[in-house]
This record gives sequence, C-alpha cells and structure tokens, in this order.
Amino acid sequence: MIKRIKSIFNGFGAPRLPVQSEAFDAGQVDSGNGLTEAELNDILSAVKPFTMVHESGVRFGMQQVLQAVERNVPGVIVECGVWRGGCSLAMLLAQRKKFGRVVRPVYMLDSFQGLPPVTTRDGPLARHWQEGADPPNFFENCTASKDDLQNVLDAHGFAQSEYKIFSGWFSDTLPNVVSLLKTQAIALLRLDSDWYDSTLDCLNHLMPLVSKEAVVIVDDYYAWDGCARAVHDFLSRSDSSYRIRSLYNCYGAYFVKRPFRENFDVL
Repeated sequence: MIKRIKSIFNGFGAPRLPVQSEAFDAGQVDSGNGLTEAELNDILSAVKPFTMVHESGVRFGMQQVLQAVERNVPGVIVECGVWRGGCSLAMLLAQRKKFGRVVRPVYMLDSFQGLPPVTTRDGPLARHWQEGADPPNFFENCTASKDDLQNVLDAHGFAQSEYKIFSGWFSDTLPNVVSLLKTQAIALLRLDSDWYDSTLDCLNHLMPLVSKEAVVIVDDYYAWDGCARAVHDFLSRSDSSYRIRSLYNCYGAYFVKRPFRENFDVL
C-alpha cells in the first residue's frame, strides 16, 4: 500500500525469453481493453483521492478485470486491503463504462482500523515505518472509514448487488468470504495486505477459490519484506510453480494461477 519505491531499471542485454501470452503481458498496461484514453483518464481522476496506488497499478487492475470478463474467467473480483476504495472503485467504473453494467461484483475487505502491528517477518523497515518514520505516507497507519467508502459508492450510483464490503481483520472476515464464495470462484484477486501474516492469511484462504488462469495482483511485493516472504512461503508450501511478474517500475507484482507451462513458445 505504501508506494515510496524508487525507479528500478531493467537490465539491458538480458537473454531474450519466449513472448508472454497476450492476455497477461504487463507491458500492455496502457491498453484500455476497449476504453478510450479519455475514458480511462476520467476513471483515474475519479478514483485518485481514494487510492495510494500508482496510476500504472490502477490501470493494470482495470485492464485485468475487463480481460477476466472478456475471457470468461469464472468468479467475482476480490480486493483485500481497499483503504478508501480507489482500486475497487476503478474496477467497478471500468466494467460499467465498457459493458454498461457491473458484470463481476467486487468484494472489498479492510480492517478500517489501520494496519495490524508488524512482526519480525515484516523486516526492520516496516517496523521503522509503523513507528512513524515516514509521516507524509503514514495516513494514520493507513486507517480509512467504512462509512466514507459507502458514501463514495453511493455517490457513483452502485447497487449493493454490485459489491460487498467486509469490515474487520482478515483473520476474522476471510472465513465468511470463503463461505459465501464456496459455490462460486474468484476471477481476479488483488492483495494490498502489506504484512506477512495478512498476506499469508489471504493466500491460504482465497487461493483455493481462484480460478485457473486468473490473475493475482500483489501490490506490496516489492514494498515490504513480509509481503514478499508470504508469497514465497505460500508458493513453496503449496508446491506451486506460478511465475512472479513485475508491474511497471516495480509498483507491485502479479502471477497467473496456471499449474504448469504448456507451450514452448509462450510464457
């Protein structure tokens, strides 16, 4: 969720790899999937006050939700750690603009009490931040108001059938989400869960529900040690070979739930 990541340059002259499948090419983050640049910019302007996510990450989320609908990936959209709701709002607005309605409801999870205390797995920088070392990016420990989020959704005219808000710590709310989705699936999972325990809780509970070929976005993979550790631990313990891919300028990462590679020419 905290976006103070300096520019990181890709290594020029790296070995050429097989091309990525078109549906998952992060380099196409500027593609609007049928939305004009003006339409995208209107959405970005509307959600800017409600997100800390870099514009490229918001665009990527919109791109992926539209692709999930167009490719008929089964399930709803789930975001864990919505803060003031900007990314979830963007995914709702993009659907309405492209399809005239919200095809896939967005499930929004947040404690609305800020971030939980860091642990040793989260690393010294996370502890330093939570002790108040970065005031401009502290936002009262990333605390947001559920009522304010509800007001924003109401102001944009979204029906309650188009979204669900789950308030509380993930360890308490995730079992309820899993129960509600036991006969459904997740078409796109976006994790903005910062710390080790929170990220691992989300992966352990929700990954069994994520559809094959669905995208999982991990916003804090580069930002915090604990988030990266949780992803690595989950993939290792579940014996999963999902490839971790970087978003623009390392403003997050993502992987595709693909159990194995099937084609020599496509990643």
